[in-house]
Formats: sequence, C-alpha cells, structure tokens
Amino acid sequence: MATTELGSPPSDDRSRLSKHFDGPECSYTDRWANLWDAGDFLPWDRGGPNPALIDLLDQRKDLLGDCFVQENADIRRRKTALVPGCGRGYDVLLFASYGYDAYGLEVSAKAVERCLEEKAAKGHKYSAKDESAGSGKSNFIIGDFFQSDWSSDIDGGGSFDLIYDYTVMTFLNA
Repeated sequence: MATTELGSPPSDDRSRLSKHFDGPECSYTDRWANLWDAGDFLPWDRGGPNPALIDLLDQRKDLLGDCFVQENADIRRRKTALVPGCGRGYDVLLFASYGYDAYGLEVSAKAVERCLEEKAAKGHKYSAKDESAGSGKSNFIIGDFFQSDWSSDIDGGGSFDLIYDYTVMTFLNA
C-alpha cells in the first residue's frame, strides 16, 4: 500500500473506504468483515507496530509505569491492555513483549485468523523487552468494541488497565 510522506493513507484510499462504508445498508461490523474477507484492500495495515507506540513503550515509562500492578501486599499482577480494531495484531504482540497481558479485538473472524497467523509466523520477533518481567500473554478476540458481549472472554471480567486505539475512533461518523 502506498502512503504519503507523513505515513497516512493516500486520499484515494480514504475515498475508497468512504464509498465502502456509504454503500448499501448493512452493519458497520459486516462492512469491516467484508474488507477482511476480501483481503485485497487493507490500507490501515502498515506491516508492523505503530512507531508512536514503540516510542511510548521505549521512552516514556513515566507515562505508563511498569507492566505490573500491586493489587495488595500479596497480589501482584500484569497490567492488561486492549487494542480495539487491532488489525493483524502487531500492537498486541508489542504490548505482550513489554510484559502486558494484551488483548486484540476485531469484528472479523478473518482478521483474528490473520492475527494468529502473524503471531505464529513472527511472534519470535516480539521477545520480552525486559527479561526480569518476561512477556505477557497475547490474546485475540472476535467482538464489537461498542457492545459488551465479548468482554466475558477476558480474564478479570473485561476490565483493562490500558486501552490503546488509533484506528477505531477515527472511523466514527459524527
């Protein structure tokens, strides 16, 4: 996929996405699933984790702290991170490499399949960044971010310490 010098999709990609979502009446989840099922137009896929997230995790620990939460004197647990609209799961795998138990959420079964393929093929590139903390878990779930039924599949009842999104909210219509 071609990108502009600032890394955003070219305007023809935006136009094509707009036409796709303005088409015949069906749910937005079906529209996303249709794009994943066809697999020939995924302009948001940059082939790796978001560079801004890499910088945040590498250089701004003051903003996020470490990957653990001390619940009480006896219980220490990994922080949980949710990445709605996780695409192929690059950012989920990155969070796990930094010690978070990370969850990727997608509306499409095909997208989750692609996440699992990415994890199997390239998961070794996401080794633990801090050996003393180790890696967290990476999990992928089918569900609609704007519904709550998917959260029953989450350890801890669907509560997250961090939600990272740079795609889902950009596609909301006012």
